Order: sequence, then structure tokens, then C-alpha cells
Amino acid sequence: MALRQINMIPGNILARAALARHLLFWGKGLVVIILLFSMFYIAQVNQFSRQKKVMHSDDSIKVKIVNKIGQAEKESNEINILMQDLKLKGGLLATLTSQQSYYDILAVFAATFNDATWINHLSIERGNKEDKDSSNLMVDGFSKTHNSLGVFLESLSANSRIKDLVLVYAKKQEQKSMDKDLSNLIRFQLTCSIIGESS
Repeated sequence: MALRQINMIPGNILARAALARHLLFWGKGLVVIILLFSMFYIAQVNQFSRQKKVMHSDDSIKVKIVNKIGQAEKESNEINILMQDLKLKGGLLATLTSQQSYYDILAVFAATFNDATWINHLSIERGNKEDKDSSNLMVDGFSKTHNSLGVFLESLSANSRIKDLVLVYAKKQEQKSMDKDLSNLIRFQLTCSIIGESS
């Protein structure tokens, strides 16, 4: 005679126990899945944050580089302006030192005057690059008589530093004056060159 086990636990209790086991199993699986998704999300968030920080750092570096370049260009422009100004002043200084001074020119010319001759207008043209030590003069003036003008021209010709003397014109200019000496003045214009002492 065969023996068999008889379960004395009611079926509804067994069904609830089986349901509890199934719920516990699937609940653990769901928790594991949620944890996996959470870890993946956290990893993605961390990676995105790092990329954002790197991008922000790159932008900051770019801004700093652009600012440095702008500042360097500004300083370069200022240096160029200063160099041009220095070059201009250096050229002017070289010109002034290499050419005759106005004082020297006028001193040579004034030494030839007499009491009956005077200047109304004097223009000075400095020498060019090939002839820096020479200055050209154009003179307008008056003289009381032709004789006093002749003495003045002879004095100019006798000066070794005065070259290329040319009397452009000399003509009597009648003008009304109480002084007889000034009533018939001789108006003249001449040109000449004054060379430096070393020439």
C-alpha cells in the first residue's frame, strides 16, 4: 500500500505565500534595474558636467587670449606711433643740426648793410639734401640812392660766404613824404646764396 503526503495547510495560505515569494523576487529585480538606471544617469550627469566645465574653461581661455591679443595690438600701435614720432623728431633734429641756423644766415647778411639801405622782405630757402650747407635768399628792400645800393651790392659780393648774387631789379619808386630823402626811394630785389663756414 502506497503512502502519500497530505498537505494540511489551506490552499489560500499557500497561494499567498507563493504570491509573496513572486513579489519579493520581482521587487528585488526592479530595485536592481532602478539602481542600474540611477547609476547610468549619475554617470551621464557627471560626464556632462565635466564637459561643460571643460567648455567653460576653453571659453574663458579663448576670452583671455583674445583680450591679450587686443592688448598686445594696442600696445604695438602705441609703440608704432611713438616710433613714428621719434623718427619725425629725429629727422627734424638732423635737419636742424646739418643745415645752417637762421641766426648764422642773418648775421652774415646783416654784416653787409649800410645806413642808407634796409630790407622790406626776406625769404630763406634751406639747402636740399645734396647741398645742406647752403641757403638761398630772396630779398626785397629799399635804398636811398643808387650809390648806396651799389655800395651794399659791393659789400655783398666781397663777402666770401655770399655766392650767386643776382640783382633782379632796381627802380625808383616815387612816394609822397615830408622827408626829401624818402621821397624818391630805390626799390630793389636780389637773390643770393649763403654757404656755411666749412665750405
